[in-house]
Amino acid sequence: MKEEKKAKNKKKILLYYLVLAACLLVIAAVTVTVVFTVGTPKAPPIAGNDQTNPDDNNPDDNKPDDEDKPTVNETGYKLPVSGALTHEYEFVWHPSITQYRVHLGLDFAGNVGDEVCAVLDGEVTALAKTSTIGETFITVKHADGNSSTYKYIDVKENLQVGSKVKRGEVIGTIAAAGGYEHEKGAHLHLEFTDANGKEFDPATKLYDQK
Repeated sequence: MKEEKKAKNKKKILLYYLVLAACLLVIAAVTVTVVFTVGTPKAPPIAGNDQTNPDDNNPDDNKPDDEDKPTVNETGYKLPVSGALTHEYEFVWHPSITQYRVHLGLDFAGNVGDEVCAVLDGEVTALAKTSTIGETFITVKHADGNSSTYKYIDVKENLQVGSKVKRGEVIGTIAAAGGYEHEKGAHLHLEFTDANGKEFDPATKLYDQK
């Protein structure tokens, strides 16, 4: 009998300690939760994300103002056509003459009849309105000493050597390509030369250099 009572007492004591341990674990868990909840600071609102901004009532105010964006880079030069740049100033293989040579300009995509504009104010110094090999062109010299040459175009009828042109003025339209680039089809080929007549990459003037 005494041994049974001792065994029962041991079970009661063990159960007591188990209940006590469980209570302590619950208290500890609650304490940790309260500490982290109260002690964690709220993140500050991100600037510009105020959902109650009264200025947002007018949806037109949130549209990008495209009219205020510059249409040319800091040099003042304007792209001559709206077509994408398709060929850069680089050393390339020319299939028509089966040899490597420098592509001395930029090529822009376009269709026959697309308008071509002067990249900057200037004076016409050379032109060819007809060519047996299709290399019609017009060259315009600018006040900074550089000259721009537009190849494979139908030059505007009223232009001649000595004519003054304005930046953005239509000086012709894209024609069928000839010469070394006839295999490319219709496009604008644009070349730049400096005051000494040396060719250089037009991209340095037409695009912002980062």
